[in-house]
Amino acid sequence: MPLPEKYRRQLIETTAAAEREGRWDALRMWGRALGEIVLWTGLGMALIFMAFYTNGVDVGRIYWLIGCIVWIGGVAKAVLGAYRRGLAEGLW
Repeated sequence: MPLPEKYRRQLIETTAAAEREGRWDALRMWGRALGEIVLWTGLGMALIFMAFYTNGVDVGRIYWLIGCIVWIGGVAKAVLGAYRRGLAEGLW
């Protein structure tokens, strides 16, 4: 038995609204993950470039290692955070 026109229209409208909301949520999640990756990469690269700016070899090595830790650790945190948010929302 087909649905009455009133209920069919309401079903189409609610489905379309849910799809639009889901599309924006996905874009926001991608944007957040991308922003976090860019942020941590920028901070790590700034510290690595400080290694070339200093005069001391030991201080330069410290800046280099801290920059690598911030860069790699931050990117890993951003990717794992995006994965965990996807798990919480049931995306994978």
